Amino acid sequence: MNPSHPPFAGPVQRVRPVRLSRRQLNYLRLRRRADVALALGGLVVAAIPMALVALGVLVTMGRPVLFAQERMTQSGRIFTLWKFRSMRDPGPRSARDDAERLVPFGRFIRATSLDELPSLWNIVRGDMGLIGPRPLPTYYLGRFSAEQFARHTVPAGLTGHAQVHGRNEVEWDRRMSIDQEYVQQIGPVLDLQILRDTVGVVLRRRGVDFVEAPGESTDFPGPQATSLLELDGPADDGAWQCRDREDRVLLGGTVQLLGGGMVLIGALALGAELLGGGVLLEEALLLLVSRVRSRERARWMGIAPEVELTPALREALERNGFVPPGPVSVFPTHESAPTLMGGRPPVLIAYVERPQQGFPPPRPLLSMWSEPGTSATPVPGLQ
Repeated sequence: MNPSHPPFAGPVQRVRPVRLSRRQLNYLRLRRRADVALALGGLVVAAIPMALVALGVLVTMGRPVLFAQERMTQSGRIFTLWKFRSMRDPGPRSARDDAERLVPFGRFIRATSLDELPSLWNIVRGDMGLIGPRPLPTYYLGRFSAEQFARHTVPAGLTGHAQVHGRNEVEWDRRMSIDQEYVQQIGPVLDLQILRDTVGVVLRRRGVDFVEAPGESTDFPGPQATSLLELDGPADDGAWQCRDREDRVLLGGTVQLLGGGMVLIGALALGAELLGGGVLLEEALLLLVSRVRSRERARWMGIAPEVELTPALREALERNGFVPPGPVSVFPTHESAPTLMGGRPPVLIAYVERPQQGFPPPRPLLSMWSEPGTSATPVPGLQ
């Protein structure tokens, strides 16, 4: 890391753009005109329903009426998404108590998708289209595998392929795969099918609620597998292995869940294929962090002091958000990094929970390509 800058615990997003055909690029340009016309018409037609929803939000939840959040669209560009508010302010409660914050009127406007009506203005502005992968929060940056981030090759959408194939009932990895399929197959026939199916999904109110298992989170945890890699574990004893599709062990080790949401990596062993480092090693470590985040609700992840780190392994860990703990390290939280028993600090440590409000997303992206709708050389620093 550059010693002149404080290390920030935020992973660099790996990018593997999908190159759209000329026909697909021309279609996206034509579709943009239709999106603007339909969104403007929708705002006119929905003016009275929007006023009624705004009044309902004001009466049941108070101000503000609208909910604004930074989201990602084409090429990783960040924009502010607008929706009607459906939850009370968290107040002193934990931010994880979303189910308790969701009021009956909020459930209603979510189930009927009325909360999405202000997003029509985002379509007019060019932030997103009517159809495309759903825009996700910026704090997910660095959690995507390179394959998954390819969903940002096209503009985000108000509805999309994943929304008509289960919506929130579908596991994250499958949702990402559906989005990748959409990017590869994008065209007028598929978009018309999605519009048709969206009507049925909204009327039947399918997939609105995500039923989470105890200890799990509705947040995107990161990939649980990739087309090249599969992670086994962690088992009850903390052992885990990352294998390729030829069943070769590329990376392995042990983890231990400590108090305070701290997960300690107690051993790391590299296969011969990863001794030199590279993107595959970074993806293997990303799988480990994603799996732990998904299963353990971990907040911190650290490397035990006795673990020997080769330069390639240290670099890969740092690119996955691990930094040397200390007063100059910047974490997306107001909390201090935990130390081990006896006051020994981990060699490297990362904050793997949801960033707190007021902290910037890790390494925010402005554009992967030189201009919207084209496929060119990625921005330097991304892999």
